[in-house]
Amino acid sequence: MRPRIGITARLRRSVQSHAVHQAYVEQVARAGGVPIIIPFGDEKLCEPILSALDGLLLTGGEDIDPAHAAGTPRQEGYDYHPERDAFELRLVELALDAGMPTLGICRGCQVLHVAAGNRLIPHIPDETDGSVSHRLSVSESSRHRVELVAGGEVARAYGERSLLVTSYHHQGLAMPERADPRWRATAHSDDSLVEAIEFTGDSWVVGVLWHPELPAAPDPAGGADPLISAFVSAAGRRNV
Repeated sequence: MRPRIGITARLRRSVQSHAVHQAYVEQVARAGGVPIIIPFGDEKLCEPILSALDGLLLTGGEDIDPAHAAGTPRQEGYDYHPERDAFELRLVELALDAGMPTLGICRGCQVLHVAAGNRLIPHIPDETDGSVSHRLSVSESSRHRVELVAGGEVARAYGERSLLVTSYHHQGLAMPERADPRWRATAHSDDSLVEAIEFTGDSWVVGVLWHPELPAAPDPAGGADPLISAFVSAAGRRNV
């Protein structure tokens, strides 16, 4: 049976609609999964929603409200959706408890990081020398290289140690002074920022700050991105 992959939605307030970029849906389907959209709402729905899934994909979107992010400073001029934050943080808590394969993309990676009790870098250009552009503007993505750590799920999926990625974020992962043994960093950009994290437990849980659903070098044969394929395969093994 094809694994059922829950894909979190964002709220388009201007039209009062939940929405998901079509690339997430297309990539999951290409990888052999059944894409199921998850609109956020009452946290009491998280458990019954997850019970119907084999894997959880946390998508991109607005910044996480600093109230959830361990003292991350609030940024002026940015839109926050604290209801979505609370809902997705509860989803992550339950998914980790259940050993459910989980992939966090961009904001989704940040949700995983915050769920582990960490704070975020509020605005990357304020913290780096600008040698790497993590996005061109609020409406334009960028491309840059990431170095992958050998032995990690990300490096295993791509079979590479260096990868050109599509990037569209201005917040980063502030790593704790004392490393959390439950998580490890498995990719870095050339400005030394962490670009991917992985759970060290038995379940397949990966967060990446770039957008694998929008690969910088798409498969000419129309196949799925290797990391998304690895995630869907992990979800498929869970429902055997």
